[in-house]
Amino acid sequence: MTMVKSAVLLAGVTLLAGCSSPPSYREWTASKEVPSVAFDECTEEVDVTMRLRGYPNRPLPETPQFQYRKEIFGQCMRRKGYTTE
Repeated sequence: MTMVKSAVLLAGVTLLAGCSSPPSYREWTASKEVPSVAFDECTEEVDVTMRLRGYPNRPLPETPQFQYRKEIFGQCMRRKGYTTE
């Protein structure tokens, strides 16, 4: 019986924790490694997208998939706040 009560209590606490206010991201500042982290995150996202579309992860430059990969990578980086140099 106590296991049931503890499970209900845990579920209640979890539910209440999910109802709290959204986090404030203004307290976060970028560190020096942020550009490489964004690059790695976008590379991973693009690899997944390419795999789901049935394209090779690293297409040759003369293929249409290369331009597609380049474009979706650019979109990802722009979403993260970066521009081309």
